[in-house]
Amino acid sequence: MNSKIEKILILFVVVLMALYIFWLAHPLMMDDGVQYEGFAESLAHGHLDFKSFYGFQGLSILSVPIFWLTHSHISIIITSSILYLLSIILAYFVGRDYYDNKRAGLYLMSLVLLIPYTYTTMMRGFQESAVLFFVLLIIWGSIKKKIWAPLAWGFGGIVKPFALVLFPLFTRDVFTKRKAGWIWLVVALAIGGIYLGLNYHQTGHLINDAAINSYQPGTYDQAQLALNKSFTFGIKGFLRIAANLFVVSRKILISPLVILLGAWVLLSSEKIRLKKEILFAVVSNILLVGSLTFSFPKYLLPMVVLLALSAIPLLMRYPWLMLVVFADSLMVMLPIYNYFGHNFWTSLSLFLIPFYLAIIVFIVDLFFKKNQDVRYR
Repeated sequence: MNSKIEKILILFVVVLMALYIFWLAHPLMMDDGVQYEGFAESLAHGHLDFKSFYGFQGLSILSVPIFWLTHSHISIIITSSILYLLSIILAYFVGRDYYDNKRAGLYLMSLVLLIPYTYTTMMRGFQESAVLFFVLLIIWGSIKKKIWAPLAWGFGGIVKPFALVLFPLFTRDVFTKRKAGWIWLVVALAIGGIYLGLNYHQTGHLINDAAINSYQPGTYDQAQLALNKSFTFGIKGFLRIAANLFVVSRKILISPLVILLGAWVLLSSEKIRLKKEILFAVVSNILLVGSLTFSFPKYLLPMVVLLALSAIPLLMRYPWLMLVVFADSLMVMLPIYNYFGHNFWTSLSLFLIPFYLAIIVFIVDLFFKKNQDVRYR
C-alpha cells in the first residue's frame, strides 16, 4: 500500500468515527461522569474542589479549556471524544513504529476500533477514552525514546492510576539520558505529588474513591471513602482478572483471542522488542488490579493494549485469525450495546460502525499488501 492510500484510509476512519461520535451518538451524562463534569466546571470557575467530587480528575483538568470554549455541560464527553479520535491515529503510529511496518500500524488501529468499552462509556462521561489516549501516548513516546514520555506517564496517572504500570517502558532511556531524563521524570512525579498533596489537604485522605462499594447494594458516603481502603489481599481479585479478560457478560474490553495470541507471542518470542519491560508492565497491571477489593475490565486497559500490540505478528502472518477476531468481537460488542450502547445509539447497526470500519481497514490492507512480515528488534 502506498503512502497516499494509507493516509486516505486513516483519514476516512477518523472522519467516519468523528461523525459516529458527534453526529450519530446521543451522549447522556451518568453516574461518575456527573462528578467529573462537576469538578471540571468548578475548576473552570476558579474553584479547586476535591472534597465535593470523587475519583481521579486528570480528564476534568483537561476539560477546563473545552468548557471555557463551549460552555457545554458535557465538556468531559467532548474532551474524551477528541482524545479518542487522536487515539485512533496514535494506535497507527504505535503499531507502525514498534514493528517498523506500516501494515502493523493499520492492524493496531483496527484492534483499537474493536475495543467498544472505550467509546461507549465515553458517552456517559467516563474516562476510558482518555486512559486509552495516554496509554498509547506513553507507549509511543517510549518506543520513540521521546524525552517527554515521563510527562505523559505522570499526567496519565492522574487520569487513572492504572497508566502508571507502563513505567518500565521508558525507564532505561530516562536513566541513560542523565540530567535531561531525570528532569522530566522529576516533573512527572511532581505532577502526581502536587495532585495528591492538594487532594489530601482538602479531604484529609488520598482520593475520594467512587468504586469501593461497587459490589454492594445501596448508597454509600462517597466523601468518606479513602483510596487506601480499596486494597485487600486474596485470591478473589485475581480470579476477577481472568473473568474481566474472558467472560463476555462482564463487558470485557477486546476479543479473548487477541489476549491469548498476544500472550503467546510475548512469552514465546525471544526477539520481541522491549519484551522484559512489557512483561513487567503486564504483571504490574495484574498485581495492581488483583489487589483491589473491586475490579472492572477497564482497569486492565494498559495490559490489553500491550497484548494487542504483541498479537500483531500472528494476525499478519495468518489473516484468517483476524476473521476469527472479528467474529469474536461481535460477542464482545453485543453485551456492551445491550448494557450501555443502546442509550447512546438508536440501533445496533449504528453502534457497530467501528466494527465495520475495522473490517474495511483489514480488507483494504489485504488488497494492497506486499509480502512484508513484521520485523522484531
